[in-house]
Amino acid sequence: MKKYSFPLAAALRARQLQQDVARSELQKANLAADAAQLVAKASLEHYEQVRGGNDADFLAGRQQAGLAAGSLTDARLALAAARAAVDEAMARYLEAAKAVSVLEHLDERRRQEHRLDAQREEATVVDELVVARHALRRKASGGY
Repeated sequence: MKKYSFPLAAALRARQLQQDVARSELQKANLAADAAQLVAKASLEHYEQVRGGNDADFLAGRQQAGLAAGSLTDARLALAAARAAVDEAMARYLEAAKAVSVLEHLDERRRQEHRLDAQREEATVVDELVVARHALRRKASGGY
């Protein structure tokens, strides 16, 4: 019996590469979200520090608090965008993983069918050998 080869092996390799790229993009998105989380936390701490300060100049303190609040708002928007990017990257990764899984499952089924065909072929060869030996023994013993 000839060696097994999966007809969709090239497609499987391509899908696996797509899955690797999607995994890499997901990792980048997670790192960006972690960084955005740290920036948002630092902005909140800075805002709370500026807001609670006792400046002699009320207007300067108010302006600083306003700038810090704007920075905090921007940081929270960036964090929300980073989390949305993580969700999108996760969806792309799951889609790629599903495509790979489908092809791997198909490959495994084809391998199993190939093994069964090989076993049937081997059983047929053994049966033919047994029948041929039996016929030779009968013929040799004059049984025909």
